Amino acid sequence: MILRLYLFSLYSTAIISAGLAGMIIFNINPFDAPFWMIMIFYVSVFLLLLAIFGLIGFYLKVWATNREVIFAHIIPTLRQAALMAVAIAGLLFLQQLRVLNWWVGILFILAIIFVELFFRGRKK
Repeated sequence: MILRLYLFSLYSTAIISAGLAGMIIFNINPFDAPFWMIMIFYVSVFLLLLAIFGLIGFYLKVWATNREVIFAHIIPTLRQAALMAVAIAGLLFLQQLRVLNWWVGILFILAIIFVELFFRGRKK
């Protein structure tokens, strides 16, 4: 994948999902909304967080390595951004179900950290 296409897709995903999440937040009553509308909200929040964390992580890794091997940062950054987005969207979902407290949140975050450690520890 060309780097420009990667960055363009992340920017466009962030803009579109931010607009969709904003429209849902300001126009939909969550107590009367059907299930599919709530799922669209969570998907748009996930995509927004994925794009934001992906862009921030990519630019931080490029800056930290002084612009060396830029293409090597794309896949790990997207994986880490997806895990952070799953963590935040999952915590939002647990809060909606009213089952989120501090120990459930810590266990959920630890599970996601262990998934990342699994991917880092794999041998190629």
